[in-house]
Amino acid sequence: MTPMTLAAFAQGLLLPETVPLHLGEATDAGFAARFAIHRNNVRSARIEALRQGFPVLERLLGAEYFTALAGVFIQQHPPRSAVFHEYGAELADFIEAFPPLAQLNYLADIARLEWARLSAFHAADTPPLEVDSRALASFADLVEIPLCWSPSVSLLTSAHPLYRLWASQVDQLEAPGAQDWLPESVLVWRQGLQLRTEPLDELGCRLLRHMQPGRSLASALALPCVSSQEGLLRLLGLLLWQVFQRAE
Repeated sequence: MTPMTLAAFAQGLLLPETVPLHLGEATDAGFAARFAIHRNNVRSARIEALRQGFPVLERLLGAEYFTALAGVFIQQHPPRSAVFHEYGAELADFIEAFPPLAQLNYLADIARLEWARLSAFHAADTPPLEVDSRALASFADLVEIPLCWSPSVSLLTSAHPLYRLWASQVDQLEAPGAQDWLPESVLVWRQGLQLRTEPLDELGCRLLRHMQPGRSLASALALPCVSSQEGLLRLLGLLLWQVFQRAE
């Protein structure tokens, strides 16, 4: 195919009842029927990719509504890559701007959490943070090591009880009620081959956000929120050896 006919073919796959009639094959009486079958297969594959990537969102919406929502999404946001696990990055923003779901605005954050988990699973492998005790003269050397987040790490802050909403669909925990509908932050990362998804308090969020590439534990100790050894212990307890790596 020429670039023009290829573009017409791709456009025809997105729009129902549209057949790129100027293609040479269109002279065949059965071309429209065969093209419709191909378009349906492509549509089903894209929806299935979203279903696999956003299972909690599907459970909250219901399978029928999710399929309808995904059908609208794929028309407006065709894949940019042939790798289907890379499909769906725009889904959260799409849901946030989707008028029928305006009263259920927590769903966009659920989509962001699921995309963070999908991205974490496929993130690049990096060596864990290792400290050679023989090369360290003191604890002061340890806290001066420049650090950065590992590629799989995402920190999400929501105005909704994001972790409990997600966990209610995967861990059979009780869903939050109106009386305890409070903001929550969630940390997502991959530990080896295991995906980790944990709630995070405000102090943990501040410490993590502070740790921009190249900063050290020593700089975190100077933060106003770290007023005692408790703050340092929280940072170390924040899976220091799993969430961070040495900065280049």
